[in-house]
Amino acid sequence: MVAIMGEDLFKRSKEFFKSKDIKNTLETYEKFLHNLDHTKDHKEYIDFLKNILTFCEKKGLRDEEALILRDMGRTYSIFKKYPDSLKHHRLSLKIQRQLGKKREVADGLLFIAEDLVVSGAFEECFKSYEEAMDIYQKLGNIENVRKIENKLKSLKEYSKEAVEEDYIMNKFHVDEY
Repeated sequence: MVAIMGEDLFKRSKEFFKSKDIKNTLETYEKFLHNLDHTKDHKEYIDFLKNILTFCEKKGLRDEEALILRDMGRTYSIFKKYPDSLKHHRLSLKIQRQLGKKREVADGLLFIAEDLVVSGAFEECFKSYEEAMDIYQKLGNIENVRKIENKLKSLKEYSKEAVEEDYIMNKFHVDEY
């Protein structure tokens, strides 16, 4: 049932795009992301987003470009295509910074941090989370600040254990057996 609901949202998003209603196209696609069937081929979704991106670039719709790039990053992340996800999140973040969209910058930093965790780039991940936390703090979004604090605490513990485990494995040449 969830996949059907998700596909219905995707169809609605495509219909909104046909009528050039970019706002509803993006809102519907973002709802669809929560129901996206990650076992399917991601090409159809990425191609759809590329078409929207091209349209917005031609029309000079910078806000929408940033949102589409973020949605592309999120879509790639769902399909575990983390290098592509990071690339698109960073492009989105660059535009959001230029536009001065603080909340969107903080949100983008969270998406980047989540992708960095998977790659094991903990130092860069921590910086991204900390910058997002600082922005949320300035915006008065205490709920997100607390969530990030908890995430950082558990990630720092995990990264410490991972480093210790690597040290022990290298010291005793565990990989050689």
